[in-house]
Amino acid sequence: MNLLEGKTALITGASRGIGKTIAMKFALEGASIAITNVVGDEEFLNTIEEIKAHKVKV
Repeated sequence: MNLLEGKTALITGASRGIGKTIAMKFALEGASIAITNVVGDEEFLNTIEEIKAHKVKV
């Protein structure tokens, strides 16, 4: 069982660095992810797609 299954995490600054790493780890553990970023740049959109690959809500 995933440790965070059924939980939702809100992560800010998730397009790169620590924020992205946390978002990916939480997704691996089954959490639904809500992410924000100051600018909706290409990195941010790529992060969303990477998280979706873990079959969790983004």
